[in-house]
Amino acid sequence: MVFSFIIYVCYVPLNGGKLPFHIQDDPASKGNETVVWDPAQLAWLVCVTAAFALIAVAYIRFDGNRLFRAVGLTERTTRNSIWNDILEREAIDNQPVQVELGDGRNVLGVLLYDSDSSEDGSVYLTQASWVDAEGKIVPIPGPGILLTKSSGIRSVSLLNPAADDDAEEAKPPAEE
Repeated sequence: MVFSFIIYVCYVPLNGGKLPFHIQDDPASKGNETVVWDPAQLAWLVCVTAAFALIAVAYIRFDGNRLFRAVGLTERTTRNSIWNDILEREAIDNQPVQVELGDGRNVLGVLLYDSDSSEDGSVYLTQASWVDAEGKIVPIPGPGILLTKSSGIRSVSLLNPAADDDAEEAKPPAEE
């Protein structure tokens, strides 16, 4: 209801006080009134609603609470958990990660997807490999691995991407 009120408060001044409908008296004077919708005004209302939705999404996506934190009104971000804050703010595209699981195993991979809520706590890694107790890397066949809440994710370490120089050195020498 609050959002509807805000949308109408924005909509009415933009349209000179016009509403998307008007009430028309019955021409037969039987006392019945009819609500008549104005398609042009409905289109304006849809545009204001869409603009409001985009602004709300941008506010959350780009952490609109920064301003309120800067002036000391809050310490919170607009995201619903630290899971979202870290994976939205700190993780980069093709972020290499190491995930420690509840049973002590570790998985290395490139973070492709993560869940929206910390309660779900799922990540999907591509180029995934198991790391055994001796630190040996064992590739996981296939395109990737989905680690869900039931795998008991203990921690997600965001690793520095491999430098291009390191990638060049790791390549085997070309055969001549």
